[in-house]
Amino acid sequence: MSDLDTWPFWAPSQEASVEAALDLAGVGDGTRVCDLGCGDGQVLLAAARRGAAVSGIEADPDLVDEARAHLEDAGIDADIRLGDLFDPDLVLDADVFFAYLAPATLQRLLPTLQHHRSSHLVTVDFGVPGLVPTRRCDPARLYRMPGRSRPVGAPGWPTAGTLVATDPDCQSLSCLDLVHVGGAAGAHLSDEFAGLASIVSGADHLDGPAHLAVDLRWEPMDEGDVVAGAVHVDGMPDHALVVVITEEDHGMWELSPGAIRGIHDALVQSAPPSTLAELLDATAT
Repeated sequence: MSDLDTWPFWAPSQEASVEAALDLAGVGDGTRVCDLGCGDGQVLLAAARRGAAVSGIEADPDLVDEARAHLEDAGIDADIRLGDLFDPDLVLDADVFFAYLAPATLQRLLPTLQHHRSSHLVTVDFGVPGLVPTRRCDPARLYRMPGRSRPVGAPGWPTAGTLVATDPDCQSLSCLDLVHVGGAAGAHLSDEFAGLASIVSGADHLDGPAHLAVDLRWEPMDEGDVVAGAVHVDGMPDHALVVVITEEDHGMWELSPGAIRGIHDALVQSAPPSTLAELLDATAT
């Protein structure tokens, strides 16, 4: 089962990314902008400086207080609502919805946003699973609701497994994707990751074959920790998952069946790998 109830994950948007997204969406005087997960209100401030009428939704009461204070100090009238993004009654009509959200959250929000026909959704860093952007200018993507569907290929994971290198000092995010066969689509992690990571899929149920996002939130761990296990998604084969905690390069690497065997063989040795370089070396054996 997905850990949706414990999922909130907030990180501030970079100023340059926000401005690029607002440019892409054509935000200007009189544009109604709603920030989905508005955090401390910096996106709303940027939009309001362009003359937009702004509103936002945020689940963290402390961030709601910060956002309201920032906008009040700037003399900006804004409707900032405390609550669950997935409550359709909280989502106001808008010309532009702004979202700096992970793919699984975007996928879960999509049915609500598609009721706002002809509105635009602009995202930063992450795209909406299964939709083709109307326009794109990295790191932003623009969609006109209800959106144009991306073709669905053969069901399955794109690779046999994934190697993740992530930070020891803070929560971090890894985003996987697959084409699901349809039906129940909940996700969970094998016992090796208990207490170390949370997982959420982009839907609990799919009516037929469709793209599905699977997001992982890692908790802080010790430098050099290596954990190997699997991602389980209802109706699909398991996906091997290996994480290494490192101050150095962060990212994700695709794993073939042979690479997975190499890593597992190395991990049972008397001196198992504890760095990204050692794990990558093991994939070549």
